[in-house]
Amino acid sequence: MKRRICSVVLSLVLVIGMLTACGGKEEEKAGTTSSGKKQITMWFWGAATDYQETMKDVLYSWYNESQDEYELSIEFRNTVDTDIPVALAAKNGPDIVYASGPAYTSKYVAEGLVLNLDDYAEQYGWKDRVLTAMYDSLTVDGSLYSTPGGLVIGGLYYNKDLFEKQGWEVPTTWDEMTALLEEANEAGIYPLGAGNKGWKPCNDHFSSQIINHYAGADLFYDALVGNESFDNADMVEAVEVSKEWYEKGYFSGNDYVNLDSQEVIQLLADERCAMVMAPSLYTQFVAQSFTGDDVEKVGFSYMPTRNLDEAVYDISLNCNFSINAQTQYADECAKILDYMLTPEFSAAMTEGWPGYWVTPIKELVDYDTSSLTGLGKMSMETVQEAIVQIDKGYFAFHPSTFFPAATLTAYEDIDTVWQGVTTAEDFCKTVAAELETEIANGAVCPVAEPKVE
Repeated sequence: MKRRICSVVLSLVLVIGMLTACGGKEEEKAGTTSSGKKQITMWFWGAATDYQETMKDVLYSWYNESQDEYELSIEFRNTVDTDIPVALAAKNGPDIVYASGPAYTSKYVAEGLVLNLDDYAEQYGWKDRVLTAMYDSLTVDGSLYSTPGGLVIGGLYYNKDLFEKQGWEVPTTWDEMTALLEEANEAGIYPLGAGNKGWKPCNDHFSSQIINHYAGADLFYDALVGNESFDNADMVEAVEVSKEWYEKGYFSGNDYVNLDSQEVIQLLADERCAMVMAPSLYTQFVAQSFTGDDVEKVGFSYMPTRNLDEAVYDISLNCNFSINAQTQYADECAKILDYMLTPEFSAAMTEGWPGYWVTPIKELVDYDTSSLTGLGKMSMETVQEAIVQIDKGYFAFHPSTFFPAATLTAYEDIDTVWQGVTTAEDFCKTVAAELETEIANGAVCPVAEPKVE
Protein backbone atom coordinates (compact mmCIF):
# COMPACT_ATOMS: atom_id res chain seq x y z
CA MET A 1 0.00 0.00 0.00
CA LYS A 2 2.82 2.39 0.90
CA ARG A 3 4.49 1.68 -2.43
CA ARG A 4 1.20 2.40 -4.30
CA ILE A 5 0.69 5.73 -2.44
CA CYS A 6 4.25 6.80 -3.28
CA SER A 7 3.65 5.90 -6.91
CA VAL A 8 0.46 7.98 -7.08
CA VAL A 9 2.14 10.96 -5.41
CA LEU A 10 5.10 10.75 -7.79
CA SER A 11 2.75 10.63 -10.79
CA LEU A 12 0.92 13.72 -9.57
CA VAL A 13 4.21 15.55 -9.07
CA LEU A 14 5.31 14.69 -12.60
CA VAL A 15 2.03 15.84 -14.14
CA ILE A 16 2.02 19.08 -12.15
CA GLY A 17 5.63 19.64 -13.12
CA MET A 18 4.84 19.18 -16.80
CA LEU A 19 1.85 21.50 -16.67
CA THR A 20 3.92 24.10 -14.84
CA ALA A 21 6.61 23.83 -17.49
CA CYS A 22 4.04 24.19 -20.22
CA GLY A 23 2.54 27.18 -18.42
CA GLY A 24 5.96 28.78 -18.34
CA LYS A 25 6.27 28.31 -22.07
CA GLU A 26 2.90 29.94 -22.57
CA GLU A 27 3.91 33.00 -20.58
CA GLU A 28 7.06 33.30 -22.63
CA LYS A 29 5.13 32.74 -25.85
CA ALA A 30 2.54 35.40 -25.06
CA GLY A 31 5.25 37.94 -24.26
CA THR A 32 8.49 38.76 -26.00
CA THR A 33 11.90 37.15 -26.30
CA SER A 34 15.13 38.64 -24.97
CA SER A 35 15.56 40.25 -28.40
CA GLY A 36 12.23 42.04 -27.98
CA LYS A 37 10.42 39.95 -30.60
CA LYS A 38 7.16 38.06 -30.15
CA GLN A 39 7.93 34.38 -29.87
CA ILE A 40 6.30 31.63 -31.95
CA THR A 41 7.00 28.16 -30.58
CA MET A 42 7.19 24.80 -32.27
CA TRP A 43 7.99 21.40 -30.78
CA PHE A 44 9.49 18.59 -32.83
CA TRP A 45 10.72 15.09 -32.08
CA GLY A 46 14.30 14.58 -30.88
CA ALA A 47 16.03 14.03 -34.21
CA ALA A 48 19.80 13.51 -34.52
CA THR A 49 21.85 16.63 -33.87
CA ASP A 50 22.86 17.09 -37.52
CA TYR A 51 19.22 16.92 -38.59
CA GLN A 52 18.22 19.40 -35.89
CA GLU A 53 20.81 21.83 -37.21
CA THR A 54 19.49 21.40 -40.75
CA MET A 55 15.96 22.22 -39.60
CA LYS A 56 17.16 25.27 -37.70
CA ASP A 57 19.27 26.48 -40.62
CA VAL A 58 16.46 26.09 -43.15
CA LEU A 59 13.24 26.86 -41.27
CA TYR A 60 14.34 28.90 -38.26
CA SER A 61 16.71 31.09 -40.25
CA TRP A 62 14.31 31.66 -43.15
CA TYR A 63 11.50 32.87 -40.92
CA ASN A 64 13.52 34.86 -38.42
CA GLU A 65 15.40 36.69 -41.17
CA SER A 66 12.21 37.39 -43.16
CA GLN A 67 10.90 39.99 -40.69
CA ASP A 68 11.81 41.65 -37.41
CA GLU A 69 8.61 41.39 -35.35
CA TYR A 70 8.48 37.66 -34.56
CA GLU A 71 10.95 34.93 -33.69
CA LEU A 72 10.42 31.21 -34.31
CA SER A 73 11.76 28.91 -31.59
CA ILE A 74 12.03 25.16 -32.26
CA GLU A 75 12.33 22.76 -29.34
CA PHE A 76 13.30 19.12 -29.97
CA ARG A 77 11.68 16.61 -27.59
CA ASN A 78 11.94 12.82 -27.60
CA THR A 79 8.57 12.69 -25.82
CA VAL A 80 6.77 15.10 -28.14
CA ASP A 81 3.82 12.77 -28.82
CA THR A 82 3.03 12.53 -25.11
CA ASP A 83 3.99 16.10 -24.19
CA ILE A 84 1.76 17.85 -26.71
CA PRO A 85 -1.63 16.35 -25.71
CA VAL A 86 -0.91 17.14 -22.05
CA ALA A 87 0.06 20.72 -22.88
CA LEU A 88 -2.90 21.27 -25.20
CA ALA A 89 -5.34 19.93 -22.63
CA ALA A 90 -3.98 22.53 -20.20
CA LYS A 91 -4.60 25.26 -22.83
CA ASN A 92 -0.85 25.66 -23.32
CA GLY A 93 1.71 24.10 -25.60
CA PRO A 94 3.44 25.31 -28.75
CA ASP A 95 1.87 27.56 -31.36
CA ILE A 96 2.62 25.04 -34.13
CA VAL A 97 1.43 21.58 -33.12
CA TYR A 98 3.37 18.53 -34.31
CA ALA A 99 1.60 15.17 -34.72
CA SER A 100 2.80 11.75 -35.82
CA GLY A 101 -0.28 11.20 -37.94
CA PRO A 102 -3.91 12.20 -38.56
CA ALA A 103 -5.20 10.02 -35.70
CA TYR A 104 -3.49 12.32 -33.19
CA THR A 105 -4.92 15.44 -34.82
CA SER A 106 -8.48 14.12 -34.99
CA LYS A 107 -8.47 13.83 -31.19
CA TYR A 108 -7.31 17.43 -30.87
CA VAL A 109 -10.07 18.51 -33.26
CA ALA A 110 -12.75 16.72 -31.24
CA GLU A 111 -11.59 18.62 -28.13
CA GLY A 112 -11.34 21.99 -29.88
CA LEU A 113 -7.60 22.24 -29.29
CA VAL A 114 -6.46 23.12 -32.84
CA LEU A 115 -7.71 25.59 -35.42
CA ASN A 116 -9.77 24.98 -38.53
CA LEU A 117 -7.43 25.80 -41.44
CA ASP A 118 -9.98 26.17 -44.23
CA ASP A 119 -9.44 29.92 -44.60
CA TYR A 120 -5.68 29.49 -44.79
CA ALA A 121 -6.10 26.61 -47.24
CA GLU A 122 -8.06 28.95 -49.51
CA GLN A 123 -5.61 31.82 -49.02
CA TYR A 124 -2.55 29.72 -49.91
CA GLY A 125 -4.19 27.32 -52.36
CA TRP A 126 -3.25 24.24 -50.35
CA LYS A 127 -6.04 22.04 -51.69
CA ASP A 128 -4.85 22.48 -55.26
CA ARG A 129 -1.17 22.16 -54.38
CA VAL A 130 -1.15 19.18 -51.99
CA LEU A 131 -1.68 15.65 -53.33
CA THR A 132 -5.34 14.74 -52.85
CA ALA A 133 -4.61 11.49 -51.02
CA MET A 134 -2.61 13.42 -48.42
CA TYR A 135 -4.90 16.44 -48.19
CA ASP A 136 -8.03 14.34 -47.64
CA SER A 137 -6.43 12.36 -44.81
CA LEU A 138 -5.80 15.58 -42.88
CA THR A 139 -9.42 16.73 -42.95
CA VAL A 140 -12.18 16.18 -40.40
CA ASP A 141 -15.79 16.49 -41.56
CA GLY A 142 -14.56 18.10 -44.77
CA SER A 143 -12.41 20.78 -43.10
CA LEU A 144 -8.63 20.94 -43.00
CA TYR A 145 -6.96 20.89 -39.58
CA SER A 146 -3.32 20.14 -40.39
CA THR A 147 -0.76 20.29 -43.17
CA PRO A 148 1.54 17.44 -44.21
CA GLY A 149 5.19 17.00 -43.33
CA GLY A 150 7.19 14.70 -45.59
CA LEU A 151 5.76 12.20 -48.06
CA VAL A 152 6.99 8.66 -47.44
CA ILE A 153 6.85 6.13 -50.27
CA GLY A 154 7.47 2.41 -50.20
CA GLY A 155 9.92 0.80 -52.58
CA LEU A 156 13.06 -1.28 -53.03
CA TYR A 157 16.55 -0.17 -52.05
CA TYR A 158 19.32 -2.04 -53.86
CA ASN A 159 23.11 -2.02 -54.09
CA LYS A 160 24.15 -1.25 -57.68
CA ASP A 161 27.54 -2.92 -57.28
CA LEU A 162 25.97 -6.16 -56.06
CA PHE A 163 23.46 -6.15 -58.90
CA GLU A 164 26.28 -5.69 -61.42
CA LYS A 165 28.35 -8.50 -59.90
CA GLN A 166 25.38 -10.88 -59.89
CA GLY A 167 24.12 -9.83 -63.32
CA TRP A 168 20.76 -8.82 -61.86
CA GLU A 169 18.32 -6.29 -63.28
CA VAL A 170 16.02 -4.16 -61.14
CA PRO A 171 12.68 -6.03 -61.22
CA THR A 172 9.77 -4.32 -62.95
CA THR A 173 7.23 -7.17 -62.73
CA TRP A 174 6.05 -9.35 -59.87
CA ASP A 175 7.45 -12.49 -61.53
CA GLU A 176 10.84 -10.84 -62.04
CA MET A 177 10.95 -9.84 -58.41
CA THR A 178 10.03 -13.25 -56.99
CA ALA A 179 12.54 -14.91 -59.33
CA LEU A 180 15.27 -12.57 -58.09
CA LEU A 181 14.37 -13.34 -54.47
CA GLU A 182 14.77 -17.06 -55.16
CA GLU A 183 18.05 -16.55 -57.02
CA ALA A 184 19.48 -14.54 -54.13
CA ASN A 185 18.38 -17.22 -51.67
CA GLU A 186 20.15 -19.90 -53.69
CA ALA A 187 23.30 -17.76 -53.81
CA GLY A 188 23.39 -17.52 -50.02
CA ILE A 189 22.41 -13.84 -50.03
CA TYR A 190 19.45 -12.64 -47.98
CA PRO A 191 16.74 -11.84 -50.57
CA LEU A 192 15.48 -8.92 -48.49
CA GLY A 193 17.13 -7.11 -45.63
CA ALA A 194 14.47 -6.88 -42.91
CA GLY A 195 14.19 -6.80 -39.13
CA ASN A 196 12.05 -5.55 -36.26
CA LYS A 197 14.51 -5.52 -33.35
CA GLY A 198 13.50 -2.78 -30.95
CA TRP A 199 10.65 -1.46 -33.10
CA LYS A 200 7.60 -3.65 -33.77
CA PRO A 201 6.05 -1.21 -36.30
CA CYS A 202 8.76 -2.37 -38.72
CA ASN A 203 6.41 -5.30 -39.35
CA ASP A 204 4.16 -2.82 -41.17
CA HIS A 205 6.91 -1.71 -43.56
CA PHE A 206 7.43 -5.12 -45.07
CA SER A 207 3.96 -6.65 -44.80
CA SER A 208 2.01 -3.73 -46.23
CA GLN A 209 4.04 -3.70 -49.43
CA ILE A 210 3.45 -7.42 -49.95
CA ILE A 211 -0.29 -7.09 -49.29
CA ASN A 212 -0.72 -3.96 -51.42
CA HIS A 213 1.33 -5.18 -54.37
CA TYR A 214 0.21 -8.78 -54.34
CA ALA A 215 -3.52 -8.31 -53.70
CA GLY A 216 -4.14 -4.78 -54.97
CA ALA A 217 -4.13 -1.17 -53.79
CA ASP A 218 -7.87 -1.26 -53.15
CA LEU A 219 -7.64 -3.97 -50.48
CA PHE A 220 -6.80 -1.68 -47.56
CA TYR A 221 -9.05 1.04 -49.01
CA ASP A 222 -12.12 -1.21 -49.08
CA ALA A 223 -11.48 -2.28 -45.49
CA LEU A 224 -10.97 1.28 -44.23
CA VAL A 225 -14.17 2.62 -45.81
CA GLY A 226 -16.21 -0.42 -44.78
CA ASN A 227 -16.78 -1.88 -48.24
CA GLU A 228 -15.22 -5.16 -47.12
CA SER A 229 -14.40 -6.65 -43.75
CA PHE A 230 -10.67 -6.85 -43.06
CA ASP A 231 -10.96 -10.64 -42.81
CA ASN A 232 -12.12 -11.07 -46.41
CA ALA A 233 -10.64 -13.93 -48.45
CA ASP A 234 -8.25 -11.73 -50.47
CA MET A 235 -6.77 -10.23 -47.31
CA VAL A 236 -6.27 -13.63 -45.71
CA GLU A 237 -4.56 -14.87 -48.88
CA ALA A 238 -2.23 -11.84 -48.97
CA VAL A 239 -1.29 -12.32 -45.31
CA GLU A 240 -0.56 -15.98 -46.11
CA VAL A 241 1.79 -14.85 -48.90
CA SER A 242 3.67 -12.64 -46.42
CA LYS A 243 3.99 -15.70 -44.16
CA GLU A 244 5.37 -17.76 -47.06
CA TRP A 245 8.02 -15.12 -47.72
CA TYR A 246 9.01 -15.19 -44.05
CA GLU A 247 9.16 -18.98 -43.96
CA LYS A 248 11.28 -19.09 -47.11
CA GLY A 249 13.81 -16.88 -45.39
CA TYR A 250 13.23 -13.85 -47.60
CA PHE A 251 13.20 -11.57 -44.51
CA SER A 252 16.88 -11.95 -43.54
CA GLY A 253 16.49 -15.65 -42.82
CA ASN A 254 16.43 -16.39 -39.10
CA ASP A 255 17.83 -12.96 -38.24
CA TYR A 256 14.60 -10.98 -38.57
CA VAL A 257 14.18 -10.52 -34.83
CA ASN A 258 17.89 -9.73 -34.38
CA LEU A 259 18.20 -6.80 -36.80
CA ASP A 260 17.18 -3.17 -36.40
CA SER A 261 16.69 -0.78 -39.32
CA GLN A 262 20.27 0.49 -39.32
CA GLU A 263 21.63 -3.06 -39.29
CA VAL A 264 19.31 -3.94 -42.16
CA ILE A 265 20.80 -1.17 -44.29
CA GLN A 266 24.28 -2.29 -43.27
CA LEU A 267 23.45 -5.67 -44.81
CA LEU A 268 22.83 -3.83 -48.06
CA ALA A 269 26.12 -1.95 -47.78
CA ASP A 270 27.96 -5.22 -47.10
CA GLU A 271 26.29 -6.89 -50.12
CA ARG A 272 24.70 -9.46 -47.82
CA CYS A 273 21.12 -8.81 -48.99
CA ALA A 274 19.72 -8.32 -52.48
CA MET A 275 17.27 -5.53 -51.62
CA VAL A 276 15.59 -3.76 -48.73
CA MET A 277 11.83 -3.45 -49.16
CA ALA A 278 11.05 -0.40 -47.03
CA PRO A 279 9.65 3.13 -46.85
CA SER A 280 11.79 5.98 -48.14
CA LEU A 281 12.38 7.05 -44.52
CA TYR A 282 15.11 4.40 -44.50
CA THR A 283 17.27 6.82 -46.49
CA GLN A 284 18.16 8.27 -43.08
CA PHE A 285 19.82 4.94 -42.27
CA VAL A 286 21.39 4.71 -45.72
CA ALA A 287 23.26 7.93 -44.95
CA GLN A 288 24.93 6.19 -42.00
CA SER A 289 26.05 3.06 -43.87
CA PHE A 290 26.87 4.49 -47.29
CA THR A 291 29.25 7.40 -46.83
CA GLY A 292 31.37 9.48 -49.17
CA ASP A 293 31.37 8.23 -52.75
CA ASP A 294 29.61 5.02 -51.67
CA VAL A 295 26.26 6.82 -51.72
CA GLU A 296 26.35 6.43 -55.49
CA LYS A 297 26.04 2.67 -55.02
CA VAL A 298 22.49 2.94 -53.69
CA GLY A 299 19.44 2.80 -55.91
CA PHE A 300 15.72 3.01 -55.11
CA SER A 301 12.94 1.66 -57.30
CA TYR A 302 9.20 1.11 -57.04
CA MET A 303 8.00 -2.33 -56.01
CA PRO A 304 6.28 -4.21 -58.86
CA THR A 305 2.57 -4.96 -58.61
CA ARG A 306 1.23 -8.41 -59.49
CA ASN A 307 -1.92 -7.36 -61.39
CA LEU A 308 -0.93 -3.93 -62.73
CA ASP A 309 1.82 -2.72 -65.05
CA GLU A 310 1.88 0.79 -63.57
CA ALA A 311 4.20 1.84 -60.75
CA VAL A 312 2.18 1.91 -57.52
CA TYR A 313 3.53 3.43 -54.30
CA ASP A 314 2.68 2.72 -50.68
CA ILE A 315 2.18 6.17 -49.16
CA SER A 316 2.32 7.60 -45.67
CA LEU A 317 3.22 10.81 -43.87
CA ASN A 318 6.06 11.11 -41.40
CA CYS A 319 4.18 13.87 -39.53
CA ASN A 320 1.67 16.70 -39.85
CA PHE A 321 1.26 20.15 -38.33
CA SER A 322 -1.66 22.08 -36.85
CA ILE A 323 -2.10 25.48 -35.22
CA ASN A 324 -2.82 25.69 -31.51
CA ALA A 325 -6.29 27.07 -30.82
CA GLN A 326 -4.76 29.20 -28.04
CA THR A 327 -2.15 30.91 -30.18
CA GLN A 328 -2.11 34.69 -30.61
CA TYR A 329 -0.19 34.38 -33.86
CA ALA A 330 -2.28 32.15 -36.12
CA ASP A 331 -1.54 34.13 -39.30
CA GLU A 332 2.20 33.88 -38.72
CA CYS A 333 1.92 30.14 -37.99
CA ALA A 334 0.06 29.67 -41.27
CA LYS A 335 2.78 31.59 -43.09
CA ILE A 336 5.36 29.17 -41.68
CA LEU A 337 3.28 26.13 -42.60
CA ASP A 338 2.91 27.47 -46.11
CA TYR A 339 6.67 27.86 -46.49
CA MET A 340 7.03 24.22 -45.41
CA LEU A 341 4.89 23.33 -48.43
CA THR A 342 7.23 24.86 -51.01
CA PRO A 343 9.78 23.15 -53.28
CA GLU A 344 12.48 25.46 -51.92
CA PHE A 345 11.95 24.29 -48.33
CA SER A 346 11.69 20.65 -49.40
CA ALA A 347 14.90 20.76 -51.43
CA ALA A 348 16.92 22.57 -48.79
CA MET A 349 15.78 20.16 -46.07
CA THR A 350 16.30 17.10 -48.27
CA GLU A 351 19.88 18.07 -49.05
CA GLY A 352 20.71 18.04 -45.33
CA TRP A 353 18.17 15.43 -44.21
CA PRO A 354 17.63 12.95 -47.07
CA GLY A 355 14.52 10.80 -47.05
CA TYR A 356 12.41 12.80 -44.61
CA TRP A 357 11.35 16.14 -46.08
CA VAL A 358 10.18 15.58 -49.64
CA THR A 359 6.77 17.18 -49.28
CA PRO A 360 3.61 15.89 -51.06
CA ILE A 361 3.04 18.92 -53.30
CA LYS A 362 2.34 18.65 -57.01
CA GLU A 363 4.63 21.53 -57.98
CA LEU A 364 7.63 19.59 -56.67
CA VAL A 365 7.62 17.56 -59.89
CA ASP A 366 9.00 20.57 -61.81
CA TYR A 367 11.77 21.39 -59.32
CA ASP A 368 15.26 21.44 -60.88
CA THR A 369 17.37 18.94 -58.89
CA SER A 370 20.70 19.86 -60.50
CA SER A 371 21.83 21.66 -57.34
CA LEU A 372 21.27 18.54 -55.19
CA THR A 373 23.81 15.79 -54.65
CA GLY A 374 24.05 12.23 -53.34
CA LEU A 375 21.18 10.89 -51.29
CA GLY A 376 19.40 14.25 -51.35
CA LYS A 377 19.23 14.10 -55.13
CA MET A 378 18.12 10.44 -55.08
CA SER A 379 15.41 11.21 -52.50
CA MET A 380 14.04 14.15 -54.42
CA GLU A 381 14.04 12.48 -57.84
CA THR A 382 12.44 9.20 -56.68
CA VAL A 383 9.63 11.09 -54.95
CA GLN A 384 9.18 13.33 -57.99
CA GLU A 385 8.53 10.18 -60.01
CA ALA A 386 6.18 8.89 -57.34
CA ILE A 387 4.19 12.13 -57.17
CA VAL A 388 3.31 11.81 -60.86
CA GLN A 389 1.89 8.34 -60.24
CA ILE A 390 0.20 9.21 -56.96
CA ASP A 391 -1.50 12.20 -58.56
CA LYS A 392 -2.93 9.80 -61.18
CA GLY A 393 -4.30 7.60 -58.38
CA TYR A 394 -1.65 4.88 -58.37
CA PHE A 395 -1.09 4.64 -54.64
CA ALA A 396 -1.76 2.28 -51.75
CA PHE A 397 -2.11 2.97 -48.05
CA HIS A 398 0.55 2.33 -45.44
CA PRO A 399 -0.93 1.39 -42.05
CA SER A 400 1.14 3.86 -39.99
CA THR A 401 -0.73 6.88 -41.36
CA PHE A 402 -4.11 5.53 -42.39
CA PHE A 403 -5.03 2.88 -39.81
CA PRO A 404 -6.68 4.17 -36.62
CA ALA A 405 -4.80 3.50 -33.38
CA ALA A 406 -6.31 0.23 -32.11
CA THR A 407 -6.44 -1.27 -35.59
CA LEU A 408 -2.80 -0.37 -36.16
CA THR A 409 -1.76 -1.98 -32.89
CA ALA A 410 -3.58 -5.18 -33.83
CA TYR A 411 -2.09 -5.13 -37.33
CA GLU A 412 1.46 -4.83 -35.99
CA ASP A 413 1.05 -8.35 -34.60
CA ILE A 414 1.28 -9.80 -38.12
CA ASP A 415 4.61 -11.35 -37.13
CA THR A 416 2.63 -13.77 -34.93
CA VAL A 417 1.30 -15.24 -38.18
CA TRP A 418 4.79 -15.50 -39.62
CA GLN A 419 6.05 -17.28 -36.51
CA GLY A 420 3.12 -19.73 -36.41
CA VAL A 421 1.62 -18.36 -33.20
CA THR A 422 -1.71 -17.65 -34.87
CA THR A 423 -3.31 -18.26 -38.25
CA ALA A 424 -3.84 -15.70 -41.00
CA GLU A 425 -7.59 -16.14 -40.59
CA ASP A 426 -7.56 -15.45 -36.84
CA PHE A 427 -5.19 -12.52 -37.25
CA CYS A 428 -7.45 -10.91 -39.85
CA LYS A 429 -10.51 -11.47 -37.64
CA THR A 430 -8.79 -9.68 -34.76
CA VAL A 431 -7.86 -6.71 -36.93
CA ALA A 432 -11.35 -6.69 -38.47
CA ALA A 433 -12.99 -6.48 -35.04
CA GLU A 434 -10.85 -3.48 -34.04
CA LEU A 435 -11.41 -1.73 -37.36
CA GLU A 436 -15.18 -2.28 -37.26
CA THR A 437 -15.33 -0.62 -33.84
CA GLU A 438 -13.16 2.29 -34.91
CA ILE A 439 -15.16 2.84 -38.11
CA ALA A 440 -18.31 3.00 -35.99
CA ASN A 441 -16.61 5.52 -33.69
CA GLY A 442 -15.52 7.72 -36.60
CA ALA A 443 -11.81 7.11 -35.90
CA VAL A 444 -10.80 6.43 -39.52
CA CYS A 445 -9.37 9.43 -41.36
CA PRO A 446 -10.81 10.24 -44.80
CA VAL A 447 -9.14 8.20 -47.55
CA ALA A 448 -9.04 8.86 -51.28
CA GLU A 449 -9.89 5.97 -53.60
CA PRO A 450 -6.85 4.54 -55.39
CA LYS A 451 -6.83 3.61 -59.06
CA VAL A 452 -6.53 -0.11 -59.69
CA GLU A 453 -6.97 -0.44 -63.46
